[in-house]
This record gives sequence, structure tokens and C-alpha cells, in this order.
Amino acid sequence: MALSPQASFLVLNRTTIRNLHLTDNYVVVYHRNLFTDPDEVNVLDIRCQHSGLEACEHRRRLPVGQTWSFESCGDVLAGALGEFNATLGIGVWDLKTGTQSAILASETGTIRCVLFPNPTTIISGASDGSVIVWDVPSGRRRHTLKEGHSNTHTVAAAETDEGHPSAVTSLKSQANLLVSATRGGTAQIWDLNSGQCIQTLTGHVDYFSKVELNANRSLLATGQAKGEIRIWDLKSGACIATCRDHTWVVTQFSTDPDDTGLLVSASADGWIRTWEWSTGAPVRALWTGDHSAGRNAIRGVFWTKELMVTANVNGLLRAYDRQTHQPRFDLRVRQGDIFHVARRGDLLAVVVRVESGKHAVELYDVSGLDMEQSRFVNKDVDLAGLSLVMNLTLGCLVAGQRNTGGGFDGD
Repeated sequence: MALSPQASFLVLNRTTIRNLHLTDNYVVVYHRNLFTDPDEVNVLDIRCQHSGLEACEHRRRLPVGQTWSFESCGDVLAGALGEFNATLGIGVWDLKTGTQSAILASETGTIRCVLFPNPTTIISGASDGSVIVWDVPSGRRRHTLKEGHSNTHTVAAAETDEGHPSAVTSLKSQANLLVSATRGGTAQIWDLNSGQCIQTLTGHVDYFSKVELNANRSLLATGQAKGEIRIWDLKSGACIATCRDHTWVVTQFSTDPDDTGLLVSASADGWIRTWEWSTGAPVRALWTGDHSAGRNAIRGVFWTKELMVTANVNGLLRAYDRQTHQPRFDLRVRQGDIFHVARRGDLLAVVVRVESGKHAVELYDVSGLDMEQSRFVNKDVDLAGLSLVMNLTLGCLVAGQRNTGGGFDGD
């Protein structure tokens, strides 16, 4: 038996699911439709306990038009509206009511990435290179950190902008600092209070896939499409280390939860690597894939008090001992391809491609994972390659019985 999802629902669509978010009270899934239909956001109340249904009273569909990026804050969703919408800019939706509460209109390029760091602030990066800080209550610009390379916009121009070196591909904020990264391999550091550029970093030959600031915001890690990682001193703007052990795109950066002096990187090559923030020196490496699978891209990594859990595209959702990195157990039967994972508190959401045109979105309560660790008395035993699928009895978030008819439980 696998760890049974608290809830699961089906998305029947011939295109892929693009985004997954966990908000305070909802699971949010965005997927593209065919050109004749508006794109949809599926919103599921986290109190749901139904299994394997395409529709239930806890689920709502929002037609959002073409969108490129989503971020949430509380139970409010912000999405970058694509060039085929009536208005370019950012749409803001109240997930409790399902209504669009605002549109922040952009007069420049198509917005490709969005940050929502607090209820009053949204930050956007566009295909023309513009970076804008928006005031949500008023719907107006608070700062235009960077102007775009064109003041006019057409659909044709947007298509050209998409490959422009100045197109913004990644945004990251921490306290008063913002990092904007471009397709051309340039990153800029901004003071959000003053709106001033503090530093410009150049040197990558390819676009940034991920960026991460260290704990005291003195160093920045950047990952590029072919797996190269660089670590930068933000005061001097100098690259202090180049790390080339990954062979494919970096999919996640984290500061080691046990040591703030260490950087953890996950990659589409199936490896998790740990580096010294200050020097870039390699510390350890963990192979999380399966050599027989062919595809081992890591979709996400998260930590509990005792465990590190990794999700791979090949269907593996595996728990490792946090200290020794020895594999302990699998959280689900290995079925389908894992496309997205999101964790918030004690909840974990997983998007699984079951078959062509059919995705399952599974919601798990993972508060009991550390108790499962105690089953393995000899923590030095190497369990690599074994499928130790655990069976936990999980407390339901609300009283009620699960509807198991026709469900996809992964059992």
C-alpha cells in the first residue's frame, strides 16, 4: 500500500499542466487548453477528501485566458496575461470567490514572470526587459526598475521579444533585495525601497534557470540551462566560483537547512549536489534517479526534521535520511510521470501524468513522515534500489469519508 492521498482529482486535457501552487486554503493548477478555448486554472479546496474525480463541490475552474506565469499570496493569485488576451499585464484573482479582482495593465512587452512577495506588492519581468514593481491596492506602478527596449507592443513584437537577450526569465526577492535575470545571462540586483540598481552581474553564456540568495544576502547563486552554477559576491559584483558538475539544467536551489554556509542544487540530471557558499567547493553529491529509467529530472526537494524528500519525473517520490542521505522509503507507488510538486506546511501536492491526456493531482498530509523514520532502526543500511513503499494512516483535515469510487490512489 502507498501513502494514500488525502484527496486527488483528474485533469483531462491533451496539453501539459504548466503550474502548481499551494496557497493557504487551495491547490491551484494551471493548464493550457487548445487554441479555441481559454486556458484554465483548477482550484481545489484543501479540505477536500474526494478521490479520483473530475469534478466535485470543492473544485472550481477559472477561465483565465492565455497566461505565462502565476504566483500566489495568501488566497490571492496573480497571473501574467499573454498577448492573446484583451489586455496585457497581470490579472489578480480572489480564489475564495473565483472572481478577477484587478488587472494591472502593462504598456510594454509581454510579462513572462511574476513575484507576489506580500499582499500589497507584485513584481513583473517582461519579454522586452522591463522590470516593474506594482502597488496592488491602487493598481499603479510603484517603481519602474527598468524600462523595456521598446515602448510599443504588438503580437509580432512580443514573439520577437521572447528571444531577446534582455527578456527577463527569472525573479527572486528576499527582504528588500530583488534579483532579475535575463535570457542573455545578465542578472541585476535592485533595492526595492529605493528602486535603484545595486549591481549588474555578467558572465553566463546562456539564460538563467534559477537564482538564489544566501542567508545574509551577501552572495548569489545562478544556474544556467546547461547546468553551470556561478556564485557571486554582491558587494563587488565578482564571480567567486564556477561549479560545473551538473550536466543538465538546475531545477532548484536551496540553502542547506542544517548549515546556512552550504548551497544545495538539484538538477534535471538526477543529482543533488551540496557546495560551500563561500568558495563553491563541492561537499557531497546524491544520485536520486534510476539508471534504467532514462529520465531522472528532479522536480522538487523538501526537508522535514528527520528526512529529505525528492520527487523525480520518473515517478519516484523518495525519502532519505536527512543526515546520512541513505534512502529510507518511497512515499507512493511508482506510477506515471511526476511533473510538478509543491509543499506548504504539512501538505504536499503532486501532479502526475497518468497517460496521454490524463493527469492526476494528488494532495498528501506529510505531517507523519518523521514517525515513519523510526521504523528503520539501522539507519546505516543502504536501501538504494528497493521500493519500500510505506503505509501510513493519516488524520483527515476534516471529518468525513473518502469517496473511493473510480479513484487514482497510486495503490
